[in-house]
Amino acid sequence: MGKTSVFQDPDFRPNENALYEIKYNGATYQGRDIGRVVEWRRLKDLPAFHRATGGRGSGIRLFEDGVRATDINQGSLGDCWLLSSLACLATRSGAVEKLFLTPEYSEEGRYQLRLWDKQNRRFQEIVIDDNIPVWRQGGQPCFAQPIGNEAWVLLLEKAMAKYVGNYCYLDGGMTSWALETLTGHYTCVFLLEQKFGPNRDAGPDLQNWRWLRAELANKTATSSSRAAPLNRNTLYMYNDSDPTKFYSQEEVFMAVVYHLAIGNLVATATVGTDDDTEVDGVVRAHAYTVMAARPVNSEGRGQLLMVQVRNPHGSGGIEWTGDWSDRSALWDKHPEVGEAVGYSPPVSGAGGGGVTDGCFWMEWRDFIQHYKELTFCCANGFDYIEDEAAGWVEVFNDPSFPHDHRSLGDYKFILNGQPHTGAQLDEVVKWLRLKEIAAPEQFRTGARGLKLFAGGGTHPDDIDGGSTGLMTALACLANKPGAVEELFISGKEYRPDGSYQVRLYEPKSGNASIAPFDDWIPCYNSSPITKTKILGSEVWVLLLEKAVARLVESYSKVSMWGVQVSWALACLTGQYTCMLMWEEPKKKWRRLELQYLEKQPAQYRAEYAADDQSLVSGDDVFRTLTTQLLLGCLVAAETAKEEQVVASDLTGLAKGRNYSVLDARSVRHPDGRTLRMVKLRDPARQNEWKGDWSDSSNNWERFPTVAEALEFRRDMGNGGGEGQEGGGGEGGEATTRRRDGSFWMTFEDFLVYFRLITLCGNSLRGNLKPWVASQPDLDAAARRQAEARRQQALRAEQEALEDSQHTELRKRAAERTRGVATGMVFAQAAITAAANAPRRPPPPPPPSTAASRSALAAAGSASAGSGGAAAAPSSEMLASASAGPAVPAKPTVEVVSESKSGPCKSCSIM
Repeated sequence: MGKTSVFQDPDFRPNENALYEIKYNGATYQGRDIGRVVEWRRLKDLPAFHRATGGRGSGIRLFEDGVRATDINQGSLGDCWLLSSLACLATRSGAVEKLFLTPEYSEEGRYQLRLWDKQNRRFQEIVIDDNIPVWRQGGQPCFAQPIGNEAWVLLLEKAMAKYVGNYCYLDGGMTSWALETLTGHYTCVFLLEQKFGPNRDAGPDLQNWRWLRAELANKTATSSSRAAPLNRNTLYMYNDSDPTKFYSQEEVFMAVVYHLAIGNLVATATVGTDDDTEVDGVVRAHAYTVMAARPVNSEGRGQLLMVQVRNPHGSGGIEWTGDWSDRSALWDKHPEVGEAVGYSPPVSGAGGGGVTDGCFWMEWRDFIQHYKELTFCCANGFDYIEDEAAGWVEVFNDPSFPHDHRSLGDYKFILNGQPHTGAQLDEVVKWLRLKEIAAPEQFRTGARGLKLFAGGGTHPDDIDGGSTGLMTALACLANKPGAVEELFISGKEYRPDGSYQVRLYEPKSGNASIAPFDDWIPCYNSSPITKTKILGSEVWVLLLEKAVARLVESYSKVSMWGVQVSWALACLTGQYTCMLMWEEPKKKWRRLELQYLEKQPAQYRAEYAADDQSLVSGDDVFRTLTTQLLLGCLVAAETAKEEQVVASDLTGLAKGRNYSVLDARSVRHPDGRTLRMVKLRDPARQNEWKGDWSDSSNNWERFPTVAEALEFRRDMGNGGGEGQEGGGGEGGEATTRRRDGSFWMTFEDFLVYFRLITLCGNSLRGNLKPWVASQPDLDAAARRQAEARRQQALRAEQEALEDSQHTELRKRAAERTRGVATGMVFAQAAITAAANAPRRPPPPPPPSTAASRSALAAAGSASAGSGGAAAAPSSEMLASASAGPAVPAKPTVEVVSESKSGPCKSCSIM
């Protein structure tokens, strides 16, 4: 194996130009003098990672079992505003990971990330190397500090430094700009200062002051203009002479409650000129994360408006010392408050004192004494329906992928027996936008408009796009909760401008692509020429198919000449792929290593060792399926190409067809023997297994314990008609049912009819025994899958909550513009939202070793654990649904509000 080449970014070299100036021991160094105190080291050479990995560079991880706010510790750079934003993101599972287009630690040192370019309204790719500035004395990073063996904070900080032009330019900035740049979500701020409007005459009592709403200017960071994106005076746009832009204290508090309840991000900041000073434990000129907000009834103290805040300095950071701080005796005097907000006292340290974690609670009345800025970053912020109705949307047309025969490649379209190719295609193929192909009822309508995905996430049954390798791969991906949605970095809503961005990878180079593309689809008679269908509300399949066509520069390569499923899996995930091929003379499976050709999805080169080292027994193949599916790998299998082997009329299987492998596990048969079962799906939904344990077999009724163990549910039809069938299988005649493409079969039958298995996942790379996995890896995989399911359910609940409140809030906001005093209405709506908000529990605890082993034994009881009937055995390891703080069902809030606030076109904050 050749030595891995090391990448060095030519546009952001590791030298003094990337730092401009730096302070060390009270002195300021500039230019070449910076080299006297600073040097650059790669991640693997940092002392912190040497300690964490025992000197093994290979032990470094981008992410270790998820991201948490406690992973973030600030260094000497004054970028608490940035790290506070990262702490905000860390409270939302998967939000930080989505920024990294390079999904894992790179030996080459090359990383791709994506940041939002507001001016062009799209994400921009940022490429960096892993050279980090460190102090010559001691070798510690000059800026953000790593925790354990996780490298993501250092790399994300460097990407932001490159984006603004310099590390020095991160010294002092705005949390609001950082959140918008990191997420691409609509972001606005509320400011509390006496100089604004009615506050000038409101007196010294801050309870009488009102918050002024400001918008962010449409600016993008450039190296030639340091102050523009990061300076408050140029970033915030507001009109303090407009009374509709002012909000009472109660309204803003309830806005915090509401937006946290529906999953949006909230940050805050103090004022001042020096973040080295503090008052009552609150640091001046410092950014914080708002973690929670709760209205709570307390015996003896009435109603309390409670806020939880986190200092980005993290462990050991300075904390609030007043009422309801960790040192406060009020928690003991009023335990009902602690119970309501889920408060846990700090863990005692070695000296007996509490160890600070940067998080603390305080009352709103104390909060406003110190914090003068609130930032709302709204994941569903843009109201696209209103934008489109206003008529200002400019439809995007991708110039690099024109709407004519040039984007169809060597496509051959047969019409009335006559082939059409080249420019002739323009006579018969018409390019239509997504909304012209899909009927309005095929979009799911949410509070803010049309959705690309139906509620509850994607599922393999959403796909009906023929039998191509791309559709097989999509079905594999749709089997993992949230995996398809994460590809759409432009969001889950339909976009009236037709501009979308999807994260894909070029399998040959492994480099990510997020190039924007439009939603014009080649059609004949209003139907896509690729024959991909829209099922239910799942309009995303057509967009993803177009994104892949654009990547390879031709629709013909995607639909006409076919896509190898291994290429498609590598394209969608950016992960390692290999194959297992049945070798008849040896009666074993041969492992193949794959190499791809650039922009050639139908081709690959396979290599393998000629000796027995690359041979795998059938038993080990089943164990590989169970283990790797649990670890998160994607699997597909291809039937034999010979009709005499497949016998389609008898088996129901299609010859030479790729099927998605959704699940594999062992279950106990009532007669005492072990059944090794595999669940597969035909992407064309036409060729299902008819033998033992098929959907039409009555084995499921005869052996209900097996059906229960596999969570089998028969999809019943209405009797007869297209797409239905009966018959077959051990045990006699079966009930008529609807065909959905998925089915179970025994592994012994699988071995008879399938000849090629494709596996995709980085846990396979260099792993000569993929059927073996360590218990910690299995436990971590179980936690990830449980968390993915929990997050999927949480997103659905948050979306339903937002939908239920949105109409009423918009109506009341409109009334307020006409002068109706309805501040109480919003407060009550927000309280309702808080009371009904889906809980966000702490990260799931590690599953017990015994439970893990019982579900994940090497004999093969592991599961794919994804969606539908293929539920994971790791379900016993799911975190408790308790999310901590309980909110009183009917808290009493006295709100007196005369403010008149206009409806927000972009985000219904109020």
